[in-house]
Amino acid sequence: MEATVEKLEAMFQKSEADLEYIERRLKLDFINSTAENGRFAGENPAVMLEKLRAIKAKHTSLCDQVKEIAAAQKESMDSIRGHLSGVTELIQNLQQTSGVEVPPPTEAEQEAAQLLNLGPTDRQTTTK
Repeated sequence: MEATVEKLEAMFQKSEADLEYIERRLKLDFINSTAENGRFAGENPAVMLEKLRAIKAKHTSLCDQVKEIAAAQKESMDSIRGHLSGVTELIQNLQQTSGVEVPPPTEAEQEAAQLLNLGPTDRQTTTK
């Protein structure tokens, strides 16, 4: 059994060495052919493939980061909206119970409420 395992290990090591040799040989052939054809070394297909793999990996990483940021942003905005809505209701209740006359909301206040999806900010003018 040990002999079979050792034979397999030797075969894998030889295969790995052969692949490394082929890779080095291909790179050398590409470099030689680009030099003969007068192309830039940057046009080497092997180099371009390596760069492409790195770019794909970076792109995947950036996409994951964007998803995380978008989720955190949504969570933050939902929290802010919830707190702001609660505070708005509390202020309106205080105004109603104190009998303070409140002017109608300004255009800027209405726009802000719409942007935050708080619904209409109908301030009621009540006097008690």
